[in-house]
Formats: sequence, structure tokens, C-alpha cells
Amino acid sequence: MNMTKKRKKNYLTDYLYILPAAAFVGIFFVSSILYTFYLSFFEWDGFSEKIFVGLNNYKNLFCDANFLISVRNTIIWVVCSLVTQVVLPLLFAILITRSSFLKFYKNVFYFPTALSATVGGMIMTTLLSTYGLPYLAGKWISPSLMRDWLSIPNVNTFIMILTGIWQGIGLNMLLFISGLRNMDYTPVEASMIDGAGGLTLYTKVILPLLRPTIIVVLLMSLVNSFKVFDSIWVMTKGGPYRTSETLALTMYQESFIYNRLGSGAAIAIILTIVILIISYFNIKGTFKED
Repeated sequence: MNMTKKRKKNYLTDYLYILPAAAFVGIFFVSSILYTFYLSFFEWDGFSEKIFVGLNNYKNLFCDANFLISVRNTIIWVVCSLVTQVVLPLLFAILITRSSFLKFYKNVFYFPTALSATVGGMIMTTLLSTYGLPYLAGKWISPSLMRDWLSIPNVNTFIMILTGIWQGIGLNMLLFISGLRNMDYTPVEASMIDGAGGLTLYTKVILPLLRPTIIVVLLMSLVNSFKVFDSIWVMTKGGPYRTSETLALTMYQESFIYNRLGSGAAIAIILTIVILIISYFNIKGTFKED
């Protein structure tokens, strides 16, 4: 009986240690989500009285051309991120893991990751300005290349995606290198003894062993591509004519530029639900038993 009471007391003591962090999350995170959900049912400019409109904010979004463009751009970001920020870092990790210049390669690839998205966006904006690379290309190749490429709809989206790849590939590569180094090589050695090699060895043995790392990188890339904001705001501010916006940027524009806080809250809830669903299935896949 005394042991049971002592165990319960220890449990209570453990919970007391996490109480400040739990209270912080509850007050500043959960309450913010609940208030955003509440606000999405109102029309409000942040100053006048709130007007209850029910689901109209959600309905109006799917009739808004700017919102649909941001959905399209977000899907493009997601697809390109999955293809490039998972496949390319994995390929680079495999190629350089056993290299004698591994430390040098890691520093080179990770350097852009150490820069903030804002700094990376400013660097690319300067390089692609009229007096940057386009000026040199216009002088040496063709005068038609001497233009502001970030002002061209759709083209600017892919340029910004390339900037995101440049900044994100280093961290994902380090995660894959860590996964390769900590992997159990017993199945790999057994497969090599049985005659497996080359592409078969990687696709049938090594990649399945790297599954937890791949899931983590996949989840990070998905979430980051859904909430991308900084680099777009620095490079184009969603322009020209709101053609390069993503959901995160449209949410900001609706809320703080056009003072339609109800509409912005509705976008935030939609974005949160999408990210939660994707995160759930990815995490479920991580812990799924083979």
C-alpha cells in the first residue's frame, strides 16, 4: 500500500514538471486555434463589430479566383518539394556518405540552410534583378533575356521553388546521411552475399531500411511547402496581381492587408486541417508494423 502511494506521488511530481509547458501550449497555442476557428464564422475588419455569417467565409473562398490560384500554386510547391527535396538529398547522401571529402560536401550543401528564408529570398532577388544575371545573359546570350524574371507569372513561382530547394536540400541530405550511418547493415551484407547489387540492392534492401528517415523528410517537406511564406513575400509579395500567392500568403493578405479577418481565419483553418491530415497519415505510416 505504501509503495502504491509512493508511486502515485512520483507520478504527480512528474506531471508537475511538465505543467508549465502544458499550460503554455494550452494558453498560447490551443486557445489561438480555437479563437481562429470561432473567428472564421464572422465577418470582421478588426475594428468594427463582428457580423456572424456562418459558413459564408468558406463558401466565398471557393468562388474567389485569388484563392483558387493560391491553391494551385500551393499544389505546385508540394509536388515539386516531394520530387526534389526527397529524391535529390537521398541521391546526394548515397553518393557522398563514404567520400573522403564528406565534411566539405556537408558544409557546402548545408550553408544555404543556415540562412533564413528572408536572406535567401533577398539573395535570389538581387541575382535575378535587371542588373544581375539577366543583365549578363542579355549581354552575352540574347537581349530578350534582359528582363525581370520575377515579374513573369508562373515563371516566378518556379524560380521561388528553386530557391526553396537550394535552401532545404542540405538539411534533408544530413538526415539521410545520419540514417545511412545508423542503419543496420546486416541485411545489406546478407543480400550482397546472395548476389544482390547495384540498383536492386538500394531499392529492395537499403530504401526499406531507410523508411523511418524517408517518412520524416517527407513530412517535413510537405509541411514546409504548405506553409511557405517568407521567401515569396520577400521576392514577389505574391505578385504580379496576386498570381504567385500560396495559401499561407493569401491568409496573410486577407487578414492584414485587406482586413478581412474572417476570410483569413477560414484559410488558416483549411490549411491547418490539410496539414493535420497529411501529418496523421505520415506518422501512422512511420509506426505501422511491417
